[in-house]
Amino acid sequence: MKNNIKKNTIWNTIGISLNAFNSLFFLIFINRINGVKIAGIFSFAFSIACLLYIVGIYSGRTFQVSDLKGELNDREYLVHKFITCGIMIFFTLAFLGLGNYNVEKSVIIILLCIYKALEAFSDTFYGYLQKNDELHIVGKSLFFKSLVGLILFFIVDIYTKDIILSCAVLVINSLLFVIFYDIRKSVSYICEDVVKIKNVIKLFKIGFSVFAFSFLAVYIVNIPKYVIDMLLYDSSFQTIFGIIVMPGTVMSLCGQYIMAPLLTNIVECYNALDFQKFKKIILRIIKILLFFGLIVEIGAAFLGIPILSIVYAIDLSNYKLDLLLIIFGAILYAIAGILSTALITMRKNNMQLLIYMVDSVIGFIACYIFISIFKIHGATIGYVLTMVLHFLLYTVYFIFEYKKLEVISI
Repeated sequence: MKNNIKKNTIWNTIGISLNAFNSLFFLIFINRINGVKIAGIFSFAFSIACLLYIVGIYSGRTFQVSDLKGELNDREYLVHKFITCGIMIFFTLAFLGLGNYNVEKSVIIILLCIYKALEAFSDTFYGYLQKNDELHIVGKSLFFKSLVGLILFFIVDIYTKDIILSCAVLVINSLLFVIFYDIRKSVSYICEDVVKIKNVIKLFKIGFSVFAFSFLAVYIVNIPKYVIDMLLYDSSFQTIFGIIVMPGTVMSLCGQYIMAPLLTNIVECYNALDFQKFKKIILRIIKILLFFGLIVEIGAAFLGIPILSIVYAIDLSNYKLDLLLIIFGAILYAIAGILSTALITMRKNNMQLLIYMVDSVIGFIACYIFISIFKIHGATIGYVLTMVLHFLLYTVYFIFEYKKLEVISI
C-alpha cells in the first residue's frame, strides 16, 4: 500500500473545507442575484437536504473503513448505500407530502436532496479509496466537485436568474463527477463478492446508534430554521437567520479542526491509562477554542454586521446582539463536541444519544415559544438556550465519567 500521508492530509482537508462551506457561497450568490426571499427558500431547503443526507450516509464509511476483518464485503456496502439513498429520497417525498409547499419550493427541496443523495452515494466509493490509502483522491473529488458546482451554479443563475435551473445544474454536475471520477477512480478496488442480505441488514443494526447520534446532531443546530418555516411565512426571515448563524457554523467547524490533529494523542493516552494527560489534552483543546472564540466574538462585535451586510447585500444592523449570542452558543456547542469525542474514546455512547434526544425536544419547544413571540430574535434565543443546555449536559456527563476513571487509576 502507498504511503500518502502528507498528500492525503492536505487534499482531504482542502476538499472537506470547501465542501463544508459551499452553502455560504450559494447563499451569497442567491441573495444578490435572486433576492432575499428566494435565498430564504434555498437556505431552508439546504438545511432539510443536510438533515436527510445523514439518512443517505447512515454511518456507512465509519464502519466500512474500520472493517479490517471483512465482516461485510465491498458489494454489500454498495447495496447498503443504494438502499439508504433510496430511503433518503422516499423521506424527501414524504416530507413534501406533509409540508404543503408550493411547486417552486418543493422542486428546490427535491433537487437539493438529490444533490446531497449523490454526495452520500459517493461516500461508499470514498470508503474504497480511503481503505487503500487514496484519501487524496477523495479530497480532490470533494474540492473539484464543489468548485465546479459553485462556478456552474453562479454562471447559470446570473444569466437566467432561475434558481430551479441552477439547482438542476448542480445535480447534473454531481452526477457526472460520481460517474466519471468517483466510480472510475475506485472501481479497481471493488472486489467481486456475493451479496448476502443478512449482512446488509446487520449494517443497519450496528450503525443505528451512530446514525441516530449524527441525525440529531444536525437537527439541533437547525431547529430554529425548521420552526421559522413552520411559523414565519415570510422566507426573508429564513435568509436573515441563515446569514447571522453562518459565523456560528464556522465556529463549530473550527472546533473539529482544532481537535483533529490531537485525536490520536487522546486515544493513545486513554488506552495507556494515562488519564491525567488525557484530561490535560482535552482542557488544552478547550482553552485554544475559547481563545479563538474570544477573538471571533471581539471581531464580530466591531466588524461582524458591517461585513455580513456588505457581503450578503442586506441590512443586518438590527441583529448585532443576535450575531454575538449565536457565536457564543456555537462556542459552547464546539466545546460539547470536544467532550463528545472524549466520551466516544471512553466508549460512552448510549448516554450521548439520550443527551441529544433531550436537547432536540427541549430545543424545539424553546424555539417554538420564542419564535412565536420574538420572530428572528426568538430564533436566536431558542438557539442559544439549546446550545447552553447541550453544553451543560455534556459537561456534567463528562465530569461524572472522568471521576470514575480517577477512581480506577488510584
